[in-house]
Amino acid sequence: MKSFELPSTEYEFNSIQNELLWKLGAKMRNVAYFWMVMGTLAVFSGIIDLMIQSPNLLQLGIDIFISQKQFHIPDTLKFIFGFLLLPPYIVFIGVATVNAASKLRQIVHTDGNDVTYLMKALRKLDTVCSLYYQLAVLLVAFIWINIFVA
Repeated sequence: MKSFELPSTEYEFNSIQNELLWKLGAKMRNVAYFWMVMGTLAVFSGIIDLMIQSPNLLQLGIDIFISQKQFHIPDTLKFIFGFLLLPPYIVFIGVATVNAASKLRQIVHTDGNDVTYLMKALRKLDTVCSLYYQLAVLLVAFIWINIFVA
């Protein structure tokens, strides 16, 4: 008996290819969760450090306002990069990686749209790679601050 269904216009991955995509998506998701946890811990570490240092920071602000003390740029830059800029950025990269991983895993669960979902996953992965590149630039700047400005 012949089927009268119209053939799909897109390529459909076979089970071996789907398994590879599934594993890649799972690994990407696990790496993303790791970075999200690490970024979150770093944010909390910065908040705790800020609470511990807050009397000193408040006094420093008062001293600067009444011009009794010079503002110490290296420590401020280290704090801004190390606790305020990098950790949320790392969490953001984790979220973007989870999104890319979910697009890869979506390929396995759908029929007839594999190439469409693959292209969406590649667009998300391109975004993630761009974010990692920007993170590398920020880390180089942070290392430069620690070596040359301190």
